[in-house]
Amino acid sequence: MNELLIATLGTEPQGVTWMLDWLLQQGFAIDEVLVLHTSASVVEAALQKLEKEISAHYPSIRFHREVIRGTEGAVEDLASEKDTWAFLQAMYRAIRRARKMGQKVHLSLTGGRKTMAVYAMVAAQLLFGEQDRAWHMISEMHWSAEGEKRMHPGPEDRFQVVSVPVVRWNDAATAQLLLAEVDDPWEAIRRQQTFALQEALRRRRDFWNYRLTAAQRQVAELLVREGLDNAAIAHRLGKSAHTVANQLTHIYRAFDEWRESRGGTGGASRAAFIAEFALLFRPEDQ
Repeated sequence: MNELLIATLGTEPQGVTWMLDWLLQQGFAIDEVLVLHTSASVVEAALQKLEKEISAHYPSIRFHREVIRGTEGAVEDLASEKDTWAFLQAMYRAIRRARKMGQKVHLSLTGGRKTMAVYAMVAAQLLFGEQDRAWHMISEMHWSAEGEKRMHPGPEDRFQVVSVPVVRWNDAATAQLLLAEVDDPWEAIRRQQTFALQEALRRRRDFWNYRLTAAQRQVAELLVREGLDNAAIAHRLGKSAHTVANQLTHIYRAFDEWRESRGGTGGASRAAFIAEFALLFRPEDQ
């Protein structure tokens, strides 16, 4: 599998080469580096130095640079909501493109503005697969004899790379985004949220239809839809209060097992049951 390092860049190109050095030392087969950057002149100088360094030290690694573009052209700095939105679009498209090409993504959260790291994580949460990784580097860089920060760590340089956990969306929803032509990350977020809600409703309907008997569903519906107590439910259904209490005991037990199977905790209560299944009886979900 091809492995791609996606990095952001400010004025310090060594952030990219140090991360690349570390990833290669860990055995990751990085064969391509993509740097997302603004159009500021100070960034351009760092880019030229980085491109020259990668060409000299990693001749087998392909290097690409991509300037962040908004509706008004190249973005010089992330100084407004429009600028950060343009960066999110660029990062989202870069990760999506890599995933569609079957590349394993390594996302560096080290270079450039802190805002870049925040929005890069949003894109990662939308699109990352199980094999993709996000990394952050903590370092104390020393100056070289020429008065510049070294492009590669020396024995006296102390640094640590840590894996940043990415809480991913549902894999099925991510697969839909990769297959569909969705280039707008906000539209992707809306679709993910819709998909998550639909999945939650489907799971609740499955429990309701397949874990409860017809008689239990009658009791449960009056409890959830109207909030009736045991005596009122018994009166409405022409049952004894004792029968209703027994049915609710079985309902709560099934609810406990269902929650535990999804990683939840036991100890189901009347209020928890009502809160969980109230969505099934909203007018728009009928």
